[in-house]
Amino acid sequence: MATLEKIRNKSALLFIIIIVALLAFILGDFLTSGRTYFGHPGTVAQAGDATVEHQDYQTRLTQAGEQLCQQGREISNDVLSQQVVQALLTEKLLKNEYSKLGITVTDAELTEALTGENPHPQAAQMIQYLAMQLGLPEATGAAVFDAMQNPAKYNLPTQVGDELRQIWSSQEKELEQAMLNQKFMSLLVGLYTYNKLDAKSFYDDNATTREVAYVVKDASSVSDDDIEFTDADIKALWESEKQNYKLDEPMTEINYIYVPVEPSRDDLMAAQQAVENAIHGLRTTPGTDAVASDSRFVVSTAKTTLSGITNARLRDSIAAHEPGYAFLLNRNGNDYTIAKYLDTTTGIDSINVSVLRAAEGVDLDALATRINGGASFASLNNDSIQSQDSIWTSLEVVGIDETTRNALANATVGSAFVLTDTIQGQPVSALYRVNRRHAPVKYYEVATIDYTVDPSQQTLTDLTTALRSYVSNNSSAEEFAKNATEAGYSVLSDQVGPSSTGIGNARDSRKFVKWAVENDKGKVSPMLQDDRQSYLIAIAVVDKYDKYLPWTSPSINPQLAARARNNKKAEKLMADYAGKANDLQGYATAMGAEVQHGNVNITTPVLLNVGMGESLLQGTVAATEKGKFVGPLKGNRGIMVFEVENINTESRPFDEADYGQRFAQTFGLARSQSPVNLLLGKEKVDNRSLNFIQAVGE
Repeated sequence: MATLEKIRNKSALLFIIIIVALLAFILGDFLTSGRTYFGHPGTVAQAGDATVEHQDYQTRLTQAGEQLCQQGREISNDVLSQQVVQALLTEKLLKNEYSKLGITVTDAELTEALTGENPHPQAAQMIQYLAMQLGLPEATGAAVFDAMQNPAKYNLPTQVGDELRQIWSSQEKELEQAMLNQKFMSLLVGLYTYNKLDAKSFYDDNATTREVAYVVKDASSVSDDDIEFTDADIKALWESEKQNYKLDEPMTEINYIYVPVEPSRDDLMAAQQAVENAIHGLRTTPGTDAVASDSRFVVSTAKTTLSGITNARLRDSIAAHEPGYAFLLNRNGNDYTIAKYLDTTTGIDSINVSVLRAAEGVDLDALATRINGGASFASLNNDSIQSQDSIWTSLEVVGIDETTRNALANATVGSAFVLTDTIQGQPVSALYRVNRRHAPVKYYEVATIDYTVDPSQQTLTDLTTALRSYVSNNSSAEEFAKNATEAGYSVLSDQVGPSSTGIGNARDSRKFVKWAVENDKGKVSPMLQDDRQSYLIAIAVVDKYDKYLPWTSPSINPQLAARARNNKKAEKLMADYAGKANDLQGYATAMGAEVQHGNVNITTPVLLNVGMGESLLQGTVAATEKGKFVGPLKGNRGIMVFEVENINTESRPFDEADYGQRFAQTFGLARSQSPVNLLLGKEKVDNRSLNFIQAVGE
């Protein structure tokens, strides 16, 4: 009782301790996982009133991964995850827009698209495929729908109807979305049209070419020492075009050290010795016993005719040696392939066989009697019996068990028989008939042994110890970059944000993006490693950007500096040569340059040999009359003087419809923002998918 009384007396204190512990737990999880307990913790991404919830995201991600696997394709899960986020957000944005605009697809429209005389192109392929697979008399949506509703009418099993309903339902959903999008895009495209002024302007721009004589003085002719150039010039250029560097989401500027985990010199030498020892052992011991206990050597065997060996070196080596011979067949980087000629046997090259399998309870002996009496295999097919007739196959292929191989090799040609074998402890019966059998040929049994040089544990330990020591001794972003070269590391740069799929070319590195995004400027990560143990990485947070990519960012600073420096040099050239002459030849002499000739069209992206992006010069040329001398003019990379020698106008007459269409194709929807960006308007995408990745390096 005394103990209970003490507990009662201290209940208030215990309550406070529990509350503090719970708050610490919640706050700790909030800080480490990045998930918010206020608002919508299940939201992966949001733009305006369109949201992507975690359950939908996870379901779609799983489906996309399975689909890629079925297609034999491989995409980084980090990349796939962001593709899924973008796809779902696009769907939500479009769905909201369909609702606002009253765009719908009626049941009648959907029925016509699937079962009408002219099915929707997206459904036509499915209909054609299903009709062929089901053996329907007509490849139409109506026929497929009828088979789905009445499978027995087409001699199809009942379950086929259920399977077709699933396929049909899925196709209906996909087709409805496609038709909604088609209606929306038709409406959107209608907003992008032309008027008579657009058509005439496009005609004038493309129909007029000016033959120009010109002189150029390049900015490179001015030495860096001849101009005053500071960071203020770079910043001023950036300010003048600041909108070009607007960010869609906050970004983090990072430096990072990437260390691939690769075999060391010692590892390569040890591997070379291991391969040489394996070849010696294979030559002096039976079969592949010499490498059986070493998991680094992966053995596969095949039995084939000499002509069936496609590798010429392997074929020639087998022909020239006796069984037991082993040699290095190939080396590609860190991958070795050893071959051993195991044995020579005689076997049947191939047979033509018919086979029938039936459901449990079907009398196969009775069916064999019917076939031997003249019935065809195909005539016996029904819901319980399936057969394949006249199949050519090799008896030496992998997958044919010994019992079946011997039975087919020794069976009487033309006589059907029942063969029962045991597969995984269960008796399995089938009916066979050997129709033809080729004469026996010589078979060569060959083993190929693959060996890949992997980094040793010692190598991994050395690499991790070195990088761990470096980040420990250089714990600020400034030190991290400053001392790397001396330590034997190369520092790389990148900008990452919530939507980044990874860091540089580092595979599966989105979890490291999370670390960079969630840590403060100046912080250096611990040594980090990918799940495959294929690389080590360490990250330093250089800066944090919110609305604009600043002029100091390493990704744009060098280009801005070069342009700003050229601009200063061009200004000097303008000051040096303005008023120095009155005509082209005079300026050519003053500049020490030659008069050049060329044609200028305002729509051409490159101006003569001056370069791209010279819109001021190009526009001035296009507006200059014949015979007029102009200059000097300042461009992006120097100065220019010119004279229009002739103006050629296309003889083709103006056709408003023709040139209006050309205008629409050039400046219409296809060349404008994507529909998604148009739907976003001023809204920004709030990508929170990093919140659902486990934190690293803490």
